[in-house]
Amino acid sequence: MILVADPFSMAPQKALESIGKTLSVQYERWQPRARYKVQLDPTVEEVKKLCSTCRKYAKTERVLFHYNGHGVPKPTASGEIWLFNKSYTQYIPLPISDLDSWLKTPSIYVFDCSAAGMIVNAFTELHDPSGSTRDCILLAACE
Repeated sequence: MILVADPFSMAPQKALESIGKTLSVQYERWQPRARYKVQLDPTVEEVKKLCSTCRKYAKTERVLFHYNGHGVPKPTASGEIWLFNKSYTQYIPLPISDLDSWLKTPSIYVFDCSAAGMIVNAFTELHDPSGSTRDCILLAACE
């Protein structure tokens, strides 16, 4: 069952909180023993800290990273996603290579945004030259 919240029927901050809560409830239903941390409109520094902390506590377990990028610019051709600066006045690109280096493996990424295929392509290019297989799952809306 998927819970749906209409973000246009409420104030922007309330919509943001509602979407975060809805996603958290859905993940908790699928995996009730896991721990979840919702980070609403994070900065690059907050994402780095969260990824590092999650990996530390998860040890060899899989870490889930869900990026809800609706309402921000589309990912760049090089696979950058957009986060806020510290003062929340502009968007800052986060290279997928940085995110991958912080989260490590095993991991699962959910890229819920327009043009998420660009992120998948960049991620594939990041790892294909080595020919190595990684314990990583990517879920993204793409062609």
